[in-house]
Amino acid sequence: MIRVTLISAAALAGAMGASAGEKMTFADVDTNADGVISASEFIAHKTADGKYTEAEAAEKFEEKAGQDGQITEADWEAMKAEYKADKAEKSGDQNW
Repeated sequence: MIRVTLISAAALAGAMGASAGEKMTFADVDTNADGVISASEFIAHKTADGKYTEAEAAEKFEEKAGQDGQITEADWEAMKAEYKADKAEKSGDQNW
């Protein structure tokens, strides 16, 4: 129980830092530093600021985690690249 509390506290602290204008890193979300982001870590990250519900975050995790049920650092980088490309496309910026 203490471990879950500490993981949740670390995830919340990381999310709070990101809301202050910092970019969220893989290590911020991988709160137990095992090299993968689990469903609980991802959901804690996505719901910390109230922007997503737990159900929405769980659905997003399933979409991004794929068959292996976890997000690796390579997956994280691919997600960031996809996000940047989508953002550039929506803004009309072709310089990415």
